Amino acid sequence: MFSLTVRLRIIDAARDVRFVYTSVMSKPTSSIWPTRRRVLALVLFCVLALPSLVFANDISWSSYPAYYETDEWSIEWSSRRRLTVEAHRVIRVNRTTGVDAGRIRIWDTFFQRLQMFEGTVTDTFGNILFELTEDEVESVEPFSDFRLYSGDVIRSADLVAPRPPYIIEARWQVEIENVFFWPDWVIGDRWPRRHASYQVHVPRRENIHYQQVAPTLVQYQEDDPRGQIHRWELNNWIPEDIGSAGEKTLTPLLHVAPEEFRVGGEEGATDSWHALGEWYWELTKDRFGLDDDQKRWVDAQVQDVIGDRAQASVLKDWVSDEWRYVAIEIGLGGWRPHASSEVFDTKYGDCKDVVFLWISMLHSLGMEAYPALIRSRNPLPLDPTFPKDWFDHVVAMAIIDGDTLWADPSDSRYRLGSLPPSCEERWALVVGPLGGQLVQTPCKTSDDNRQRVRCEGELDADGNLSFHARVVSSGHFAAMTPANGGRNGSELAAAILGVMPAATLATIDAIEVISPSEIATTISGRIDGWAIGGTRRMVVRPRLGGWMANDTIGGRIDPGTVRFPVRSFDTIVVHFPAGWQPELWPTAEYHSTANGEFGEARSFESGRLEVVRHLRWEKCDRSPSSRRENKALRDAFQAARSGEWVFNHIEESNHGDTSHHAADSLSKATRTLDETSETSPPD
Repeated sequence: MFSLTVRLRIIDAARDVRFVYTSVMSKPTSSIWPTRRRVLALVLFCVLALPSLVFANDISWSSYPAYYETDEWSIEWSSRRRLTVEAHRVIRVNRTTGVDAGRIRIWDTFFQRLQMFEGTVTDTFGNILFELTEDEVESVEPFSDFRLYSGDVIRSADLVAPRPPYIIEARWQVEIENVFFWPDWVIGDRWPRRHASYQVHVPRRENIHYQQVAPTLVQYQEDDPRGQIHRWELNNWIPEDIGSAGEKTLTPLLHVAPEEFRVGGEEGATDSWHALGEWYWELTKDRFGLDDDQKRWVDAQVQDVIGDRAQASVLKDWVSDEWRYVAIEIGLGGWRPHASSEVFDTKYGDCKDVVFLWISMLHSLGMEAYPALIRSRNPLPLDPTFPKDWFDHVVAMAIIDGDTLWADPSDSRYRLGSLPPSCEERWALVVGPLGGQLVQTPCKTSDDNRQRVRCEGELDADGNLSFHARVVSSGHFAAMTPANGGRNGSELAAAILGVMPAATLATIDAIEVISPSEIATTISGRIDGWAIGGTRRMVVRPRLGGWMANDTIGGRIDPGTVRFPVRSFDTIVVHFPAGWQPELWPTAEYHSTANGEFGEARSFESGRLEVVRHLRWEKCDRSPSSRRENKALRDAFQAARSGEWVFNHIEESNHGDTSHHAADSLSKATRTLDETSETSPPD
């Protein structure tokens, strides 16, 4: 008698299939029975295993610019309540990707210490082309850029990239100071993974809880003399949308947290948001409060201000304007703010320091207000079903006259009742004496965030433009207008008008306040080289009135990366010298998606170029469908910005008919845009 065991491990991109067949056979006198067994085994193999094997081989890894052969993470929970994270990555680069293919990025936070790093670049034959050690790993995000305890600080290792194909391999070890800051398993790019794993070793008498986000993960669990091992694997993972080469994304696979933790002598639990809030309140409740002199100062500051809301607003503006951001986060300083009375005197601190100061002021006047922990800088949304350390910022929530009012005292651009885009429509953990409660912050609509531009100018024969522009901004656009905060005026003109190089300004005025949330900016000046001038030909690159990628300068944003609902309407009029007529320009664009729309119309008549552009954007989530819609809208937008508009110098008698046709085209297209927007360009 003998035993035949066939173990096949077949993995494909859509599912993880494991087929195990065990057959126990003997040598009977009749050969019919074992033959039937063999036939049955063959049938089972063909039905269950062979299709998956064939399907798995359909993955052509060489078709991707780059992919991970291996992406492994191992986390060891030590007896000192610390975590040791070991990572091993092997990346095969098949061809030039246009991204940092030669850069290994190490995820890091304030509470991590890099213990070891080694990286190599080899050719496909195993010959070492480049090596890197721990001393050559640099921090690319300085500490002071982050305002709270667990904001990510990225460290990078630049590996010299030869001509593809080549292979990058790196190993590193990081120590995390406290298990409370447990890292989730997240894929931070869009390159496929051939094999990825995440392993956790938990000591005896300790427990974790976890939530599997990706349905294709396969979990293993086994006992160990020192505790328990949990392991998850992901094989042949292909992103649903590979996206453009430089595009970054975050794909959560697994959430993990310790069931119990201790920070700063205070024990806490992650079984509920209420429990997490209780822990933070016990840790920070003694940080509130002002002394008697400080309370008298607060009373004097608002004695002539009528109404609780007005008084709270005055104090918020004073705190935001007078306070300076200085992060001194020694020991528990990452979580525990300085005493409010101390911050009142020094007038500096980080986000939680200024929030606790403002709340202490409101408490001294008998108002109700609470700190709220929020995830603002990390684009991966908080999962409301899984309590853990998700947060990187602190804001405040006040309840005044029955209204819930949000405030970010660390940002002077936003008044009481409004939040920066990074804090809108986010889950926030509001903390008080009764524990924590998860609340979603409000979000402005596109009607709240409007920008209307009308620019008119004279173009000389050398391609220089003398212009006058009026910009009316509301909502986030108004808050981000640099002149409103005293920034460089040339940057403002360059950002709002979308011109490079920056304009030379004759005048700039950004002090006209139309309403508390709307301002008007008037700009006059000259843009050298707006068009490439010549005796017979003028070339214009259609960027005037375009959106700049940097939303901190003027607020003009590429619609593919916009972070808040927006509505923008631009009219640009340029008067050419006599005798110029369009020869070539791309077709005007109009594109609409479920999330928004972009349209452009233009005309040229009697030496007068007029361009009208309209953008409306309602939603900016990270779902695959939204990414596709973003790309479609971005493509239309980029088409309007790309290429060249060519103008020829001809005799006056030869260009009348073309001008009228262009004007008719503008009239029709403008009517289409007007149907989608209630706002007309301002005069």
